[in-house]
Parts: sequence; structure tokens; C-alpha cells
Amino acid sequence: MLWFALILAVFPQAKVDRVCLENREKGLVQDIREQIIQTQLTHEGCEGNITMNKGYFIKEGFFSRGNDFSFDSYNKNDLNIGPELDTFLIDTNYVQDGNIVIYGQGVLLVDSAQLTLSGHLYAQNQGQAIFINNAHLHFNQFYVGQYFVWLVDTARFEATDATVDANGVMHYAQLHNHSTYIARRVYFPDWTFRKVFNRATLILEDVYHVGDLMVDDSCFVHFTRCDTLMPWFEMRDGSVVNIQFPDPDFVDHFELSDNTPNVDGIGYTFIADSCSQCWWSLETLPGCNVTINNSTIRGSCVRMFGSDTFNINGIENYTYHSSLTVPLSDRYLKYIDTYVYWWNWYPFEDIILNIDLCSFGEMIGRGNSETYATNCIHDGATIMLGSGGDAFVSFTDGFSYSYVGTFENSTFLFVNSSITPFWPYQSTNIAHANSYLLAVNSSFDYEPEAMDSALAMFSKIDSLSGDTIGATIDILGSAWIDAGPQSAITFDRYKLYWTPEGDSVWTLIEESTNQVYNDTLAAWNTTGLSAGEYDLRLTIWDDAGDSLTAFRDITLQSLGIEEQADSEITYLFQNYPNPFSIKTVISLECISHVDAAVTRSQHSIYIYDLSGRLIRILSLPSSPRSSVSWDGTDNSNNRVESGIYFYRLEIGDFRAVKKLILLR
Repeated sequence: MLWFALILAVFPQAKVDRVCLENREKGLVQDIREQIIQTQLTHEGCEGNITMNKGYFIKEGFFSRGNDFSFDSYNKNDLNIGPELDTFLIDTNYVQDGNIVIYGQGVLLVDSAQLTLSGHLYAQNQGQAIFINNAHLHFNQFYVGQYFVWLVDTARFEATDATVDANGVMHYAQLHNHSTYIARRVYFPDWTFRKVFNRATLILEDVYHVGDLMVDDSCFVHFTRCDTLMPWFEMRDGSVVNIQFPDPDFVDHFELSDNTPNVDGIGYTFIADSCSQCWWSLETLPGCNVTINNSTIRGSCVRMFGSDTFNINGIENYTYHSSLTVPLSDRYLKYIDTYVYWWNWYPFEDIILNIDLCSFGEMIGRGNSETYATNCIHDGATIMLGSGGDAFVSFTDGFSYSYVGTFENSTFLFVNSSITPFWPYQSTNIAHANSYLLAVNSSFDYEPEAMDSALAMFSKIDSLSGDTIGATIDILGSAWIDAGPQSAITFDRYKLYWTPEGDSVWTLIEESTNQVYNDTLAAWNTTGLSAGEYDLRLTIWDDAGDSLTAFRDITLQSLGIEEQADSEITYLFQNYPNPFSIKTVISLECISHVDAAVTRSQHSIYIYDLSGRLIRILSLPSSPRSSVSWDGTDNSNNRVESGIYFYRLEIGDFRAVKKLILLR
């Protein structure tokens, strides 16, 4: 199967080099990223207490679109039912290691039993899957989007008094071409994402925890007595919509269709009767004309097609907009007196998207698009950062609190960024199918993995064991690749260089053919060097000649410089434990010989939630090194909800922001 390596995507060397070189002088730019977080925390107009919840997370962007979707079964482990009159009855617990494919007059009937499925459930050409009498469909999956329910060409899925779960991650379903999906009194313990295409029908009754659904293509959707539903309404080319959505907490009756006043050209019908927690969301396309008034919008998904260049700046999650016209020349999208929780950005085709100083829930590049995200926060609210098709995505000087997925022939490049999933089930960062996942001076709580014919590359100059000239200094970092099992690519070598800051003449420190995982890259003898600023350069190569380069700027000092009278050291430590449930401790070290009063004065720690609301002010004792504990209460001594919080310290010109996680 190594022939797959021959069809790897062409490594976008020029684009990768350009992004890396542009960031040569930034190093890890921690101060810049802290300023970005500070901007998020102090944004005026944020209101409400937004609580992160596992149920909020969704995955979107890799669904098949269009009306010609079909599939075939080639796996010898698949269970094929049909196409002639054929009923496969499961009335005792049954395990299927592979897909189930139902054709024509085939029927899968699960009655009072559990079906454990390690594969997809396909039905097409009138095929039917029926679950009754406390039947249980268990998808034995281990990462988001691994297995789906697929319905095509008048196929039917019907579950009554049943359970459908996805092993603690997420369940997905796609409905195509006049297919039907009905669930009555069905328990879905895991978050579910359903995509409803051309003239398909989705009917749910008495279902708690409905999840996401994408509503478009002349489909019909009807919910009755359902809870926690997040419909993404497609606003397509030619549609004109000017509406106010009802209060999301409870909806007695709401219909969105071409029969709704001030709505034209959407083509589908959505009805909600006696439903609670209706999280209205939009999927806007080029050519739409949409105005939303006095509403609460959970998600604003922007799909971009064509060959335009778009520049997005300063649009943030969890923000009230008195009047916002989204700066996109191919559509009209305006929010008036409306609160938007999350933004999703999806460039397709030949779009170039430059996005700066924004926070968003999800971003996925597809087609031949190029995306350059700088100084951004991906809070993981709608789950992932991703790339597919032949897209190129770079994420520079940013933070992500979810996971990464690369697909097909795409490339995702991280530079000077941190990827820290909020929930354990988001811990798998994966490169699939001839794609490249590249990381430069970036930190992952869970290192990326390459599957099938994909490739992950990691180049990082992490830290130095010292900074005094005349000594031998260990340079710590990483230089490695992970090639998928269907790829013959291997690690070739790395080279580590130094140069005076800004110089173009590099001196070799180390060349090695051994991969390094968070360890010593080289021992650097600094004898004969002068105190001052230097640049380090780490380049790694695979045996196909592809390379990835990391830069780091450092300062070398003369012996004893730290003892000069004007030195000042201030450090805000990470809270411990983190995450915490009852109490956590925050510590500060502040030593100043310039103004001794700084160490004697009392300092304050400011704690904010994700919406930027100030939660608590904690006072630190007057001491060069001091600590304070936080018990998860606000300034009124009320317990705050589980979620991500930030704590900030300011002393003179020193500013620091760190993240903490509260889990009740």
C-alpha cells in the first residue's frame, strides 16, 4: 500500500517559507498574544454569563454537498442487506465490525437489542433502518466524525423509543435526495449533527438534546416538544430575509419558510412547536441579503466562494452588535441590536481570507483557498480548526482551545501558537489523506498524529538552559515528523544555526539525522560572543526535500548582569491545580531594586470569564513573592459555572494574562 505516498499533495514550500520568514523577528511573541487576550477580555458590549458546555461543541465543514451523493460497498467486512426483498432482524445484542449497507428493498430491523457498529450505517434506494422497543444503536467510534448515518434516494431511518449514542463523542447523519429521518422518544446522549439536503425530511418528537442541524436545499424539518436544538439556516444566493427570531428559551410555534413575512427565496420549511433552548444560527452564502433584528444568534457561519480577497478584523465571539454590517462584498449581512455567540469562517474555491484580531468558534479552509489568521483566538465553541481540498491555512500568534484536523491534499501551518483542547474528547489532532499538518514554535497539549498517507512536521526552538556568554548552553526543542502508515516519507535531518539579530550570515551549531522530541537540539558554545541580541534558526527536512523552519530571538548577557541595580523581575505563575474544582492558588514574584515600594504595595489579580465580564478581584499580600487562592466564587461570593476563565496582573509596565479552567 506504499503507492499512496506517490500521490501525496505537493508540499507548498513557498507559502510555508513566506509565513515562517514573516515571523522571524517575532519569536514566540508571548507579549503580543497576551495583549490579544487582553483585548478580548475588555471588549465593551459583552454581556451575559456564557457557560461552556460539552453540548455546545459541533463539527462542520466536511459534509458532502449536492444532490448526486452515492456510495458503494467494497469492504469484505461490510454487512450488505438487499437489494432484493431482504430483512435482517437483530433481536439479541449484535456486533458489526464494518459498515452496514442497506439497498433497495433491504430492511435492517433492530428490536429490543443493542447493535454495536464500528462503521457507517448506509441506506439508499428505499433501504430502511428501523429501531424499536428500546433498541440501542451504539457507534463504536473514537474521534469526532469517524462514523455517520447516510441516507440517500428515498432511504429511511426510523427510531421509536430507542437510544442512539456515539461512544461519548459525536453522532452524525446526512440526509440526501428525498430520504426521511424520524426519531420519536429517542435518547441521544451525545451531541448530534444532522445535515438535511435536497427535499429530505427530518421529523423529531420528544427528543432531548437534539443538537445541530443544517437546514437547506428545499428540505422539510419539524420538531415537536424538543430541547436544545441548533438549526443552521442556509441563506442562499437570491434569498432576502429581514426578521427577528423568537426568544430561544421557549418557542411555542415558529416557522421559517418562504411563507414567513419578510422572507423570500430560502426554499425550505422549518417548524418548531413547543421547543426549548432553540439556538438560532445562520449559514450565509454569496448573494444573500440578510438583516437580523433584536435577536440572540448562537452561530454566524460565513461561507465564501469565488476568487475574492476578504479582510476581517476585530469581529469577536460573545458580542452585542448595535449595528454590524459584515465586510463582505459578495453579500449583505447585518446584525442590529443582536448578540452573536460564535462566528464560523469557511473560505472555499480560490478565496483569500485575511483574518486578524478575531475570536471565533470554528475555521475551515477548503478548495484552493488561502487563509491567513493572525492574532486570533479559536475558543472551540463550534469545535475545530481544519483544512481540506487543496487549501492552505496558517494560524499565527494565536490560541486554540479545541482540536485540529487536516484532510485531502490540504496544508495547515501553525506558527507561534498554542493548541489546548478544553474537553478530553477534543484531544486528537489528526492529519488525514495526503494532507500536511505543520507546527512551528507551537505547543500542543496532544501532539499531532498522521494517518494513512498524511504527514505531520514539528519544528520548535523551545528554550535555553542559560543566557550567559562564554558558557555552553543547551538549546531545547523539537525536530520530528510523523508520516502515516501508507507513506514512505521519513525524517532526513535538521540543522540549527545562530546569527546576530537581523544578520543574514548564519553559523551552524548542529546538524543531526536524529529526531528530537522535546529534548536537547544542540549544545551551543558561546565563547567569544558578545552580549546582545541573537537569532536562532532550526530547519528540518524529510527525505522528499520538504522543509520547515523555526526562528527564535534570544538575548545573551554578560556574567553578573542580573545583579545590576536597575534590574527588575516580575513573574505571574500558572495557577495550581489547573483545572480545579474547589480551590486553586495563583502566585506572583516581583523583585525590584529600582523602586522598593513596588514590592511593598498590594497587587490585585483580576479574573474574567470568556465573555470579558469581570468575575472577581483578588488582593495579593505585600511581599516580593506572594500567593492568593480562588474558590470559584464571584465578588458577591456566588459560585460561578464551570468553564474557561482568565486572570490578569498589571504592575507598572508589566502585564500578564493566563488561562485557568474550573470544573465543577
